[in-house]
Amino acid sequence: MERIAVVGLSCRLPGAADPAAFWELLHSGSDAVTEVPPGRWDMPADAVPGSSGARRGAFLDGVDRFDAGFFGISPREAAAMDPQQRLVLELTWEALEDAAIVPASLRGSRTAVFVGTLRDDYTNLLYQYGDEAVTQHTMAGVNRGVIAGRVSYHLGLRGPSLTVDSA
Repeated sequence: MERIAVVGLSCRLPGAADPAAFWELLHSGSDAVTEVPPGRWDMPADAVPGSSGARRGAFLDGVDRFDAGFFGISPREAAAMDPQQRLVLELTWEALEDAAIVPASLRGSRTAVFVGTLRDDYTNLLYQYGDEAVTQHTMAGVNRGVIAGRVSYHLGLRGPSLTVDSA
């Protein structure tokens, strides 16, 4: 059996934008559940059949601030990407920085990428906007199976690349 070492990490969680903030959240016993941010749900709960009417939740900040150009992605393609895809790209980069690994040094290496994901709420949200929301980027943008491949492609990795639908 080969030994492995986790040398870098990153996270983006409700109330914690990075591992240090997450540790502080845990250490302080704080609660990351908040009121629903203004504009998060534009319709009243009674206007949506089957809505729970929840007014509190645990939300990520800054999901809309993805730097598409940094990753060589057009703004139009980025708009069609599920936030899970955008976050995994950002968090992969941050984890490499945390490990003091220069991403370019991995190009062409047999480095594997494995991603666990769940849910595809963004697909349903995107399709609510009708045909104008569907572009040449929609299929890859909402397909969870693409996430690990996006990371491998962006970093130029040549190892296995697998996204697993997990619970």
